[in-house]
Amino acid sequence: MEEKKQNKERRVIIVLLLLILLLLLAGGIFFLVKMLGGKEETPQGEQPAVLGYEGSAVMADPETLQSMVDEMFAKAKEGQMVLEMATEAYSEDGETFVCNLANAVENSYDMYIVLYENETQDELYRSGLIPTGARIETLTVNKQFSKGSHACTVTFVQMEDDHATEHARVNVAVDLIVQ
Repeated sequence: MEEKKQNKERRVIIVLLLLILLLLLAGGIFFLVKMLGGKEETPQGEQPAVLGYEGSAVMADPETLQSMVDEMFAKAKEGQMVLEMATEAYSEDGETFVCNLANAVENSYDMYIVLYENETQDELYRSGLIPTGARIETLTVNKQFSKGSHACTVTFVQMEDDHATEHARVNVAVDLIVQ
């Protein structure tokens, strides 16, 4: 009889422990759902809070959003550089090359160009300032090239109005061809 009483007590203890474990598990699940994934209900008629980021914010107002987009496009346009150039320059003597390197009329800044030989990274030519709408049609490099094609890079550098501050730069591949 004593054994039956002990078995009954053990069952009661096991059932109580299982109930406590289930309550703890249910409480943990509720906490995770409510705190991590649950959505707060907004009272009727009120707008949900706007999320904010450092330096900018997600806007619910379409006019504010449009003004931000317009400002981004204006900044992007200011940073554009229109290139007018031929990717090949030709020479009979290996030093003076016929080319087409221009500062397009659409650009807002004066620029200069620098020509580098890819193989050695040596600077072959550096122009003075080229105003918008002007072009270089011939250039003389500081090296004698042999017949054939020579891979180079031309760097277009736009300068701010003070002519001391670099605004933007772009590198473009060009071939110097000696005939």
